[in-house]
Amino acid sequence: MNISATDKFKNLLDSTLSEGSFLKLTLSKPANSELPQNIYAKAVQLKKGKALSCTLRYATKDITQNFYLGIELDNQVDTWLGKSFKIATLITEGEETVLQFNNKGEAQIRYIKNQTDKKAQVLTHNKEKNYLIEEHSKFLQLLGVSSKEGKVYNDQQDKFRQINKYCEIMSAQLGQANLIKNCYKALKIVDMGSGKGYLTFALYDLIKNQLGRNVEMLGVELRTELCDFCNKQSASLEWNEGLRFAAMDILSYNEGDIDVLIALHACDIATDIAIAQGIRNGAELIVVAPCCHKQIRKEMKPQGPWTEILKQGILMERQAELITDALRALLLQKWGYKTKVFEFISTQHTPKNVMIAAVKSNAKMNEGTNQIEKDIQGLKDTFGISEHYLEKLLKG
Repeated sequence: MNISATDKFKNLLDSTLSEGSFLKLTLSKPANSELPQNIYAKAVQLKKGKALSCTLRYATKDITQNFYLGIELDNQVDTWLGKSFKIATLITEGEETVLQFNNKGEAQIRYIKNQTDKKAQVLTHNKEKNYLIEEHSKFLQLLGVSSKEGKVYNDQQDKFRQINKYCEIMSAQLGQANLIKNCYKALKIVDMGSGKGYLTFALYDLIKNQLGRNVEMLGVELRTELCDFCNKQSASLEWNEGLRFAAMDILSYNEGDIDVLIALHACDIATDIAIAQGIRNGAELIVVAPCCHKQIRKEMKPQGPWTEILKQGILMERQAELITDALRALLLQKWGYKTKVFEFISTQHTPKNVMIAAVKSNAKMNEGTNQIEKDIQGLKDTFGISEHYLEKLLKG
């Protein structure tokens, strides 16, 4: 699949805003004199969600405009890139990405190592609030992350940062799927493989108490003792009408339509089962962070030059991870989802840090399906794969 330079730039902008590595976006070289000379954009957290705050710099004045992440920002970016400005520079932690258009409208992209030691600013509602989920949140105390005094324990600092990073990502993804503003019914979320519920409780708190969105959330977990523990804490918080946990295999889920399907660190084909459940139950947003990739690794019989490249076991293992998630992304696209793959959290916290986010598209499912099927088959032929487990689940 050939991806244009402009689409690469837009995808990178989306992913850095989602994962929190975004520092600044600048636009220059306007197409005509009526446009601003430059635009400088930074990420901010507003009451209605995450947005880009843009300073439009004219010769005699500055104008500030905010564009919320999602359709509003996507449409604006489409107008900016190539049509209104000839140069766009995205500055992130460690790298600058420059998109430049020539006089024929052809785009080129280049990457420059960023020597600055600046870090992405944690978005705030005000100067005192440094996190979407504050350390004195009651559910953090009940789950053993913070003390009764509202201070995060030293050995839980990584967990606390992970919780907030996750909430930043989910806030952006919910905006992309246009699920925050739509309040005519409760938002139905199913978290498959919820474990002890750290991220499940955090997301419920974010949506219900901060974004003001009515939500019905179900954590699905195989271990009964963890479900009992989480249900007890939910009742203690008086959240049990909107947040509950059920002990079951994710294959057994049959409670009907889903708005958001989440599966974090579900092992091997459990990720595929969760994705299939999301597609079958009409999820508008599917978010998974895969763990282990055994199924494809066992099937791979590389062809051509890949035979030599993947002789070493560690290289074969890593390639299996890439191929597995690439096929998952393609299959989601085939089933009508706009899909992104990006880094969830830093590798210093966990090597399993890839996240796949898929938003249901309004486009008809058969649009572009033939090319996607060719891409899927091409990957399978190159690496000697007979069938991805997700394909099997989605048959019929």
